[in-house]
Amino acid sequence: MKLNIIPEMPSLNLSNEQVLKKKELLKNEVKQIKLIDTKGIVDLINAFSDASFEARNIGRAAKLYHKKLRTDTSIMWSLSGSLFSAGLRQITIDAIRKNCVDALVCTGALFEQDMLEALGHKHYKCDVDLDDSELQELMIDRVYDHLLDEIALRQVDLTFKEISKQIPDGNYSSRKFMRYCGEWLANADNVEDSVMQAAFEKKIPIFIPAINDCSIGIGIALNQKENSGATIDSIKDLREIALMKSECGNSGIIVVGGGVPKNYSQDSVIMAEMLGYEVEKHNFAIQISTADMRDGGLSGSTLKEAISWGKNDKQIEDVMVWGEATVFFPLLIGYIFNDIDKLNRKGKELNNIFRAK
Repeated sequence: MKLNIIPEMPSLNLSNEQVLKKKELLKNEVKQIKLIDTKGIVDLINAFSDASFEARNIGRAAKLYHKKLRTDTSIMWSLSGSLFSAGLRQITIDAIRKNCVDALVCTGALFEQDMLEALGHKHYKCDVDLDDSELQELMIDRVYDHLLDEIALRQVDLTFKEISKQIPDGNYSSRKFMRYCGEWLANADNVEDSVMQAAFEKKIPIFIPAINDCSIGIGIALNQKENSGATIDSIKDLREIALMKSECGNSGIIVVGGGVPKNYSQDSVIMAEMLGYEVEKHNFAIQISTADMRDGGLSGSTLKEAISWGKNDKQIEDVMVWGEATVFFPLLIGYIFNDIDKLNRKGKELNNIFRAK
């Protein structure tokens, strides 16, 4: 027989209205994560959804994304940082081929990382306290805890130069140039699968608003030094993303990181409006970032803040996940991959918008 007695709850004098309010607020319990019952990523995300903090947020984000994939919604990914070199490149390739995304807005560095691995090179793990002066002498570049061969990166520069050399002289949007890159890789020998090639084959536009700040810009400049060559017209780029936004219907964005791609994908709404198109604002958004909103910077700004700018719909469904992308992005996409084939989603093939333009 157990002898310990639990004390009674203290009494509280509340009005009937307060009693009902308290009952309503204390309705949804935080459930304990039972790893012993967890058999895979879907079970884990479902368990996270009933927990707290960023576990609940990634659970909410995954379920929102899954819901939107079942609707007629165009989905833009806004990617920045060293995501591909850090291990998220194959996830992106697979997501493209499984019709999980319809347009990409990215930093250019992602595609020098993509091209480097397409050419058969790799990124290598390292300690963070290496002697960077010695690395410079060895022509090894460091990105926090991984390395790449600078000579391999220069081959990447030369590859973009070669692509630039093979296309007709003229002014190109970043989207059109990246389409040529994907087509070039699709017809090249001895290359690995790549984000650029997958996007080309699935007719997914890639926009790089700061394309000069990477190996692509270097390659184009190298070609221009020897030939008149192709050049990037950033205003043509703006007109194209505005046109795409006007014709893609319902849309939402998934932001990983922040920076220029985040603003460019959101601002496509305003660009389209200013150019005279009738356009719908983004109706859902997910962001994964470690940026803080309190310094007023773009990367950390909330998705609801963009409502005030007219970029996102007043009734937007949004989830902010405060966390590092190499942990949270695979969880998000892994949840989607579980039954994406059953959803039988068709890609929007948004590059077709520009066929006659």
